[in-house]
Amino acid sequence: MEVLQAGVEEEVRRLVARELHDRVAQTLTGMLVDVENFKSEQVSWQDVVQQLDGIQSSTRQVLASIRQLLHDLRGEEALDGSFVDAVKALLVRFEAKTGIRPEIEITEGWPKALTPQASLNLYRIIEEALSNIRMHSGAKSVRIVLGPHAENELGIVVEDDGRGVDTDPSRPVGMGTIGMRERAMFLGGHIRVESENGHGTLVRAMFPKDLLVSHDTVIVAKRKSS
Repeated sequence: MEVLQAGVEEEVRRLVARELHDRVAQTLTGMLVDVENFKSEQVSWQDVVQQLDGIQSSTRQVLASIRQLLHDLRGEEALDGSFVDAVKALLVRFEAKTGIRPEIEITEGWPKALTPQASLNLYRIIEEALSNIRMHSGAKSVRIVLGPHAENELGIVVEDDGRGVDTDPSRPVGMGTIGMRERAMFLGGHIRVESENGHGTLVRAMFPKDLLVSHDTVIVAKRKSS
């Protein structure tokens, strides 16, 4: 019983750490990067006011994220609407905030419906990959591909044209990458990061198809046909 309780407590700690990073730390880090960049620029008073408006908006976002996290600790809720629509909305916000041009491709064979757990965790993986691009890559564009990877696998690719990252396995892995890998493992999948100095970064996530696809629509269709 004590071993089981210790395991649950450890999982809760990992969840809290991951969510604090996904929803709070990355926003605060982005704010610091923006402020540091802004300090080195020659700006007008209007630019200062605009920057303060951005900081104010980001602060509200952090507070909202903390409130949401406190709520979600009672259980993460599924995304509103479809997974693809949620990702497209995320890309619209990403471009508006960063100026980085996004592109998404949904290839033939991507399922029309995912399980709630799959939708949420895949969304968080893409969200974290975009956060890394925003803060570290210096990219001008990013491309996301959703589609089959093999006969019984589905894949997500997030590729940017930035400066690349150091993928030396001896270097410490960031909390964001750990969070992505944990979410991938939760869905029975794995993540590979490929990068070359000056040639961008590619994040490839692969998952067993059967563990992602929702079969509810199939059941409904069979009932209607009968």
